Amino acid sequence: MAKKNDFLSPKAIDNRSKMKGLQKLKFFCQLCEKQCRDQNGFKQHCSSEQHLRQVKVFGENSARFIRGYSEEFLGNFLNMLALSHRNSRVSATVAYNEYIANKTHVHMNSTKWTTLTDFVKYLGREKLCEIEETPKGWFLQYKPRDKEEQLRERMIGEKKRIDEDEDTRNANLLAKQIAKQNKIMNNINVDVQEIEATAIDLENEQREKIEMAARVSIVGDKRKMIVDDKVSGMFVNNDDDDEKKKKSKTTLTTNENKKKKKLKWMRRTQIVCRKIKTGEKGTVVRANVDDREADVKLKDSGTVLQNVEEHEFEPVCPGIGGKCVVVRNHDLVGEEGKVLSVNAATGEVTIESFKRAIHFKANSADVARIA
Repeated sequence: MAKKNDFLSPKAIDNRSKMKGLQKLKFFCQLCEKQCRDQNGFKQHCSSEQHLRQVKVFGENSARFIRGYSEEFLGNFLNMLALSHRNSRVSATVAYNEYIANKTHVHMNSTKWTTLTDFVKYLGREKLCEIEETPKGWFLQYKPRDKEEQLRERMIGEKKRIDEDEDTRNANLLAKQIAKQNKIMNNINVDVQEIEATAIDLENEQREKIEMAARVSIVGDKRKMIVDDKVSGMFVNNDDDDEKKKKSKTTLTTNENKKKKKLKWMRRTQIVCRKIKTGEKGTVVRANVDDREADVKLKDSGTVLQNVEEHEFEPVCPGIGGKCVVVRNHDLVGEEGKVLSVNAATGEVTIESFKRAIHFKANSADVARIA
């Protein structure tokens, strides 16, 4: 005959079988997190000293307890959706049954939502899920955004804002220049008309000599007159105008060339590059961002090539475990990290960022090794 407290006794086996799986919700105490098997056990628990102490603490600040249970229930439910039904449409009842399958879950009767319908409507109001009411019941779809998606969206938004600000500044500058030029042209037209009328009157009276006073000085491709100086006759210095035109064209050409010269990837020092023609490797020791030039120190000969053109070199991607930086054609340009893997078929490398603690992929031709 088995002993009373034996592990293999019929009573012990029966008790263990009753404890398997989910128990009745009405016999669960959320304050003490204790599950009772029957009505008698729940009654004994409610009259226990431990339960009464918890009830007294709950009565002092019941709103804080309910808010805490509600936040925990919401977080666990959304985590379950993110793992099991990510970006998929699922019935609210199916999702809830899957959630309560865990014996240690937070029960809904301890939260601020009394029914599953109220909880689903709350998810829709807070835009946490896309909900839909059908004849078969409520359906919901959870679309979480991970850190990489949030980072990509934030960087795209910053880039768009910078482009808009630059376009706005250029538009405002152009509008100011146009207004200033129109004002100058209006003043020039008025003064030229007054000068021509005076010259005609004087020419009719005295054809030998014409004396006039110029009130404005017109520069550029217009006629130039001396301010407040009486000159004999009206003259135009075509040689000066031609020289000024040539100088202005030369200046514009130089400015255009400077505007075109912008460093694309050789924007920092201590990155390893390779000369395209000879295949010799080197390290960038100086980068001139404005003139799109850089100084490269060759590894084998130790020679420093000054003011090299960027298109003459290409970045060198490190092997697995090497330190690298993204230099071009990527949303994370300038991001430093470590190479985790290299895909020889696609030419992509997987990089672990040092600052953001994320993994992302980039083309090996857009990644340079840090010396």
